[in-house]
Amino acid sequence: MTELWVFLHILSVALFLLFHGVQMWAMFSLEPALPDREKIFDRAEQSRMASTPMYVSLGLLVAFGVIAGIDGDRFSHGWWLWAAIVVLLVTVGLMSAMAGPFMKKVRAGTTRWADGSYAMPDAELEALLRGPRPRVISFIGVAGLAILLWLMVYKPGV
Repeated sequence: MTELWVFLHILSVALFLLFHGVQMWAMFSLEPALPDREKIFDRAEQSRMASTPMYVSLGLLVAFGVIAGIDGDRFSHGWWLWAAIVVLLVTVGLMSAMAGPFMKKVRAGTTRWADGSYAMPDAELEALLRGPRPRVISFIGVAGLAILLWLMVYKPGV
């Protein structure tokens, strides 16, 4: 039965990466869309719309991973599974803490008021989009994923 849980865990990882890829594409496509505020807003909205299925698949990958770990008695054999859970939580926490407010600020800054003006001046929006935040967010995600893959493949401590 453990193989089924591992399969469902890997399937959930694939779904998570698919929906997360939509969000990363949207985030990295904001700056090239300058100065078209409507296009920037649409891409930020695409990222927001991918959030729910991304977090559902994240929940499933955690659930199936924990079930596989319990069914395969892996929690008591080595520290790699505990480390993977910690790395996942830290990575998700850091990325969410940075990306959520960033994308919310982009959406707010590209929202048109009733009088036709925008909530954020052009220079401020451009500085926000040209800033380092998307690259920092992606570095955290790539580093976290690399560590998780290493832990899953090599299972240190076993």
